[in-house]
Amino acid sequence: MRRTLLVLLTVLLPVFAVPAAAEAAEPTVTAVPANAGRGWPVSGAQGVLDLAARGYVEEEYLLSGRADTYEQAGLWTDDGRWATRVASTGNPYTTRLVVVRPRDAARFSGTVVVEWLNVSFGVDIPVDFSQSYEHFLREGDIYVGLTTQKAGADKLKSLDPARYGAVNLSGDALSYDIFSQAAQAVRANPQLLGGRTPTVVLGTGHSQSALRLTTYANAIQPLRNVYDGLMIHGRAALAAPIGEGVIGPLSARIRTDLGVPVFVLQSETDVVASASVRQDTARVRTWEVAGTAHADQYGLDLYNAANARDRSINDGAPTTCDKPVNSMTFRYAENAAFRHLDRWARGGAAPPTAPPIAMLFNLVVLRDGDQNALGGIRLPDFAVPVATYSPNNSGGNVPGACMLLGTTTPLSPQRIRQLYPDHATYVAKFTAAADRAVQAGYLLPPDRDEAVARAQAAPVP
Repeated sequence: MRRTLLVLLTVLLPVFAVPAAAEAAEPTVTAVPANAGRGWPVSGAQGVLDLAARGYVEEEYLLSGRADTYEQAGLWTDDGRWATRVASTGNPYTTRLVVVRPRDAARFSGTVVVEWLNVSFGVDIPVDFSQSYEHFLREGDIYVGLTTQKAGADKLKSLDPARYGAVNLSGDALSYDIFSQAAQAVRANPQLLGGRTPTVVLGTGHSQSALRLTTYANAIQPLRNVYDGLMIHGRAALAAPIGEGVIGPLSARIRTDLGVPVFVLQSETDVVASASVRQDTARVRTWEVAGTAHADQYGLDLYNAANARDRSINDGAPTTCDKPVNSMTFRYAENAAFRHLDRWARGGAAPPTAPPIAMLFNLVVLRDGDQNALGGIRLPDFAVPVATYSPNNSGGNVPGACMLLGTTTPLSPQRIRQLYPDHATYVAKFTAAADRAVQAGYLLPPDRDEAVARAQAAPVP
């Protein structure tokens, strides 16, 4: 267990606020011609999702400006009330934005979600888009994927130098101000949003990006105050460094005096590394989703398709593991979380609380007779199981990936018949569990309908 925790942390890789320097000039945005270079955005949706059928378009822009870097001021304690000062100013940068928006601007909901793209595997990965794109598209939200770190920028240039020759990030110390300037650009440039302006701008990030968003929430949001809410997905207890260091504070709760809400959304893989910083406060909500993995088959299907097109990891080969990858429906909880965060950021009610995943000494997840976790949010596919859903896997052709992808192990035919003597019993139990999840606020009605339709069509028993 200790070795698993160490590997996970490796991959996941105010007191009062010290006044910042004067606010930088607004960054500029420049449209990237659709046919530039190879003709598509790296890590984008083209050829992977049929956005046009859903009334959406994908566009790409360069974002250029001058960014500040920051440094720690005084002692940073685990309550997250961190004082920060500007370390340097005027650092030039150019990065890129991938914008997915309704073709008909009248459909725009007013909500923009800006994702700090994940670079744990050396290339931009839009994790939160891969989980919740269906929700964004049916809501009329606009999604913006931001290349925020040097590894992602360098990979863009190497994969498509004709398209991304101007992209340049000198280091990750710029990432925090670039993330702020992206929100500033979204608010100041209606052309990014089909001519509209946003009502709410939400920031999100997963895994390694979640560690950086933890630092952002505690150290930068109080200074810049450009996001209306933050989604921190798949974090560990530690936070990212504010400068170019290898590691940041080892224990970091989200500060409780922020003026905007923060949603911490965790899979079962994440809880061993984050149980020590669990929070539910007036401005911080934590959900832990039982049976889910840090990454899963649903997201992997999109990553594999984009990777086959871009050839960015393992020469485009699909990621494989020793065992079938976790197929639990984490996306349903993430969709509900985004709906709640949006409402919360608009001044509405706080999201419902949720029970934590049951653990022994915050180190070992407690399990039932089928080896599924106890406690946590229990989506209908988990509450009425046909498999054991585990948080880690092994082996594989991409080092480090499978440990985060989890496993799905079907229950035996005998166990299935013991649980569900006939198909009608299975569907009735599944439907009741789905309705309970909707009532509790953990499942949205459209996802409930999709889930029940799947159960009705499933050959169970």
